[in-house]
Amino acid sequence: MSPQKQLRDLQILNLILRGMKLGRIAHHLGLHRNTIAKTLRKPETRQLLEAMQQELVEQTTRDMLERHKMLDQAAEAKRTHKRARRQGHQPQDGYAPIERYLAHRA
Repeated sequence: MSPQKQLRDLQILNLILRGMKLGRIAHHLGLHRNTIAKTLRKPETRQLLEAMQQELVEQTTRDMLERHKMLDQAAEAKRTHKRARRQGHQPQDGYAPIERYLAHRA
């Protein structure tokens, strides 16, 4: 297969993975939709499409897990910050001023 056809097939697969329909791909590339359908029926193209889909799923899963981990870390940092703020501003003992006055007076 010529490099131009390989590049065209790869471009078709990329557009398929983006969710574009055959007619729109054909219009976008200036080809007939039967040409696109024939390309998709080839076994090597099917294998490449399956491999690209698998890679896309794995990458999306990794990105999603990383994003969730970052959100969890941010939430934990926020909770830690709030906890530290609360501990720094504990309610004062209402009797402390009276006790200081009595201690000073004695």
